[in-house]
Amino acid sequence: MLEFTRMLYELFVLQGITLSKSLLIMSSKPKKDAVNKASGMIYCALENGSFFSNALKSCSAINFDDVYISFICIAEKNGDLKTALSYLKQKLEREKECKKKIVEASIYPVFVILLAISASIFIGVYTKNADIQLLAKYVSVLILVCFAMYFSIVKVFRENCLYEAFSAVDFLVGKGIELSEAVECAIQIAGPSTKTGRMFENAKINLSYGMDLQTAFNCKKNANSKLSEAFYYADIGGSRNDLFGKIAAYLKTEKDRQRTICLALIEPFFIVITGIFILAILMTFFMPLINEVGFI
Repeated sequence: MLEFTRMLYELFVLQGITLSKSLLIMSSKPKKDAVNKASGMIYCALENGSFFSNALKSCSAINFDDVYISFICIAEKNGDLKTALSYLKQKLEREKECKKKIVEASIYPVFVILLAISASIFIGVYTKNADIQLLAKYVSVLILVCFAMYFSIVKVFRENCLYEAFSAVDFLVGKGIELSEAVECAIQIAGPSTKTGRMFENAKINLSYGMDLQTAFNCKKNANSKLSEAFYYADIGGSRNDLFGKIAAYLKTEKDRQRTICLALIEPFFIVITGIFILAILMTFFMPLINEVGFI
């Protein structure tokens, strides 16, 4: 989706080429890939009188998700497809950056696990009296710790659904979309079954009863939540017209701060874990051998 959106953004938004012609150019590019096939299919659908959003739904070469299609559908109704594509491009790039950081952060856990396995093999091969069961317990504990830390890192670096949801609401409301429709789109971004999705689902119901935003989002009952803080700082910031944008900006700042702290702690933490593991191995399996040699 990202490559397709980038190419369409370049042709349709930056160069000002019509949507149909942009898709035709994309379908004619020398490299045959999913973008090439998808562009051709969508172009044919448009030529047959289909809406762009419907063409995306029927495209089998690239699986455009519900969020992507919903934004395009809203943009078609609002007559501002270029702005929607710009937003979707930025959103997909943020998702790619999150995945890249998760991959980079996984290097240390993988390194420590490989070190543990290598050390175990070395001890098992060169130490005749090694207690294999005890060694296996040490390695198992280290692997569990690494996995626990890895999942903690993933939690910090993964896509910030709350930020994405409020950012989408801010974007849509700014384009004149009704708040209820904007919140509906945010539900899809967060996922209807997630905690954030259910929060927006409840907010949509509460807003239909005329409740204010803080009550609708259940903030007053959760005074210590980040969302409550975000609403507070957005409220004291001035106009409520850009309230959702201020909330999104606050949430992004908080998430970036957490990621910065996590990045600073990853390396020293795994250095300490590796050191403890090696020290435990030396004390358990090699110190007795050294003591025996000393007594000879």
